[in-house]
Amino acid sequence: MKLSALAAAIGAEAGTGSDVEISHVAELRQAGPGALVMVRDPEGLTRAEASGAAALLLPEPLSSSRLPFLRAADIRLALARALTVLHPASPVPAGIHPTAVVAPGAVLGSGVAIGPHCVIGPESVIGDGVVVQAGCAIGTGVHIGERSLLYPRVTIYERCVLGRRVIVHSGVVIGADGFGYVRDGATHVKIPHVGTVVIEDDVEIGANTTIDRATMGETRIGAGSKIDNLVQIAHNVTIGPRSLIVAQVGIAGSAVVGADVVLAGHVGVRDHVTIGDGAQVLAKALVTRDVPPGAVVSGQPARPHREQLKLQAALARVPDLLDRRGGRRRG
Repeated sequence: MKLSALAAAIGAEAGTGSDVEISHVAELRQAGPGALVMVRDPEGLTRAEASGAAALLLPEPLSSSRLPFLRAADIRLALARALTVLHPASPVPAGIHPTAVVAPGAVLGSGVAIGPHCVIGPESVIGDGVVVQAGCAIGTGVHIGERSLLYPRVTIYERCVLGRRVIVHSGVVIGADGFGYVRDGATHVKIPHVGTVVIEDDVEIGANTTIDRATMGETRIGAGSKIDNLVQIAHNVTIGPRSLIVAQVGIAGSAVVGADVVLAGHVGVRDHVTIGDGAQVLAKALVTRDVPPGAVVSGQPARPHREQLKLQAALARVPDLLDRRGGRRRG
């Protein structure tokens, strides 16, 4: 499309060269005819202007005298929109593959696509426009909202609920039993998990993540939350809307994560703690007690980040202090 049309589509300001044709978004190293290249800073602008790009996507207040450009207040948001417009997902034709098994009593909405070797259990309800790709297994009584997308080899256990426009990547397991046992002498007696999992609208779940069903009641993921790959969410956990859960996070049973929370990579959260709305837990932190709303915490155990930085600075001085004490003894 023309640069001017792209500007209107992504909410950017068109600079010079609004009639130039744009076909795709590219990295600087791969810039060529038809490419739109994002530039973050003046140094990057110099390199981009020397590339073969057709046009540049610039942050305010940068501009280019050498190449056509778009300018946006939030350059990453503009990039996301440009990628969506210029690189749309390939449409999946509706229909049921001959190798798929759909149980009697399952209800499929209009425009549903069921891929090869999928299994849809009895009493399940699959909403309009849902895409279930190859090898997915959907248990009894599962509800999946309209326009949701399941990539290959997703497993959803019985009675779980997915909202509308939910994206579930390959290898995800939703609704497995939580890890719950009680000791009877020398034996571990399994605690049955008879609850469910509820995934609200517009949630995205990364590859090989697991979300366990509740012992009783529900495990719930709030609307608009985004979960990265290789995350473990245990039984009866509640995650509020719009939270971001980054790779290799582990959340233990009955923890409560508020709205707009960020759990960075490799964070661990112990059972029954509450993380308040808007809090940020930095990478590799271990949350062992409640985190107030809006707090930024880090470390093991997690504490306010400024306090953690002071502690790290103090620890860095310990070897020097020990050397000084040792020197006085030797003297």
